Amino acid sequence: MIEWRWIVAAGALAAVAGCATTAERSAATAEAAEPPVLVQATCAGCHAVTAGATSPIAPAPGFEDIANAEGLTRESLIVFLGDSHNYPDIMDVDLSPEDVELIADYMLTLRRDDYRRFPS
Repeated sequence: MIEWRWIVAAGALAAVAGCATTAERSAATAEAAEPPVLVQATCAGCHAVTAGATSPIAPAPGFEDIANAEGLTRESLIVFLGDSHNYPDIMDVDLSPEDVELIADYMLTLRRDDYRRFPS
């Protein structure tokens, strides 16, 4: 009987420890998903740069939509960002290779297995 109580107590302790770890991971994920200053200053005027947000300019895709695009890889995103603003003057944004990588890495934090794009 004593062994059974120890097993139950150990199981309860492990469950509580697991919850703390999950909470810590959730906090770390939320912290990691905070847009870098570069993203806020350069991109947020046109694009939704956080999860669940709507782009200030309707035709500009949200970062979450881009990050969850089927088949997207870090490499393809870097190529896209490096050449994506070569259209009208309003979209002329010069990004260094380092800026492109920082933005791509941030965007990829917005990937979710359960992502569903809302109709625009």
